[in-house]
Amino acid sequence: QVVAETEIKQNDSLLLNYGCLSNDFFLLDYGFVMPSNPYDTIELKYEGALMDAASMAAGVSSPNFSSPAAWQQRILSQLNLVGETAIVKVSLGGPDLVEGRLLAALRVLLASDSETVQKHDLNTLQSLSAEAPLGITNEVAVFRTIIALCAIALEHFPTKIMEDESLRKQGVSASTVLAIQFRIQKKTLIIDIMRNLSKRVKLLSSKETTATQG
Repeated sequence: QVVAETEIKQNDSLLLNYGCLSNDFFLLDYGFVMPSNPYDTIELKYEGALMDAASMAAGVSSPNFSSPAAWQQRILSQLNLVGETAIVKVSLGGPDLVEGRLLAALRVLLASDSETVQKHDLNTLQSLSAEAPLGITNEVAVFRTIIALCAIALEHFPTKIMEDESLRKQGVSASTVLAIQFRIQKKTLIIDIMRNLSKRVKLLSSKETTATQG
């Protein structure tokens, strides 16, 4: 039973706010998917092999992903990404775009020396608004690696968006339509993240070029 605190006339339009939730919660708890959900995220497992694959695909391969230096290992431990009680689930999307722990880890692992890293605290390293704290070259490499992570995630879907759209029009059951919509929104989210980061790479690269010419 829903009880309103104010009088509502018959046929008045209502806006129900379910909260700042991802489509995973909307689908499981309420049975619908919200298009262009600003709070939707995708989850990835932080592991050296995946980061290695992404960095190689991005052309910024670094041995530190599989074998981080001792100082890098300490920071990864502080980020709770390694160790017995580590939480290796990280997310992309939502208001933060890139989870801070993943952002900091990539910045640190793609850094050339510890002295530059030690000038910044963990909060700065985890902040996307802290523009290129370890330098433009580092930041571009980080974003390219995340873009590659997104590409790998897209490849794991069994279908393309156009195929999903075609399936949805084939008279399938309501539950199947919902599952297809959920899948489409996740793929769209990944593509949006890639576009956002690609714009950032382009902007940073232009700044680097300007600085070099100057």
